[in-house]
Amino acid sequence: MTTRVLSGLMMTALAASMVSCNKAGEEAPEAAATPTKVATQKAAGYKIAYVQIDTLTSQYQKCKDLEDEFTKKRANAESTINAKGKTFTAQMQEFNRKYQSNQFTQQQFEAEQARLAKLQQDLQDLQARLSNSLQEEYQKEFQALTDTIQNFTKSYAKEKGYDFILCKSSGIDNVLYANEAYDVTDEVVKALNKRYSKQPSKKDAKK
Repeated sequence: MTTRVLSGLMMTALAASMVSCNKAGEEAPEAAATPTKVATQKAAGYKIAYVQIDTLTSQYQKCKDLEDEFTKKRANAESTINAKGKTFTAQMQEFNRKYQSNQFTQQQFEAEQARLAKLQQDLQDLQARLSNSLQEEYQKEFQALTDTIQNFTKSYAKEKGYDFILCKSSGIDNVLYANEAYDVTDEVVKALNKRYSKQPSKKDAKK
């Protein structure tokens, strides 16, 4: 899955839920006392910022790791299917060779034909299972990734005193225009990467 596709999926998943934390009547925490950029200014009574999802998915290490992981898994699945496909093709060629040179009895021909038909069906079933398994696993991991970003954005908005944090993307964009001064993407990516780097890897977690 390319970064562009991943960012499109992320935009769709986050667009409705990346609006966060009404701060009316609450005292802004000390961390928000010296906020960065014009993004801290109030617009129409609300504090608003936005995140570029394209940039987030290309720079957030967890997104990159997820993409790399499933690129390798897809390659392994394709390698398995291709190897079995070559074996099947070789057996089909041998079957045709023997058939054309009249090396089969009628009983042998029917038995071999049935065996190859089953082998072909098994190969198709394996391909479907591997594809479905990868898809289900990816959706699960992607949902966990989306939840991580959503939860972090809520806490980030609360800490910085934002009423809304919008999604912005070059592919699927509900924000027709946004002043770059309101862009907090770099700050969010740095915070996410800092948090992610402190998490144990899957290999370490299994030990």
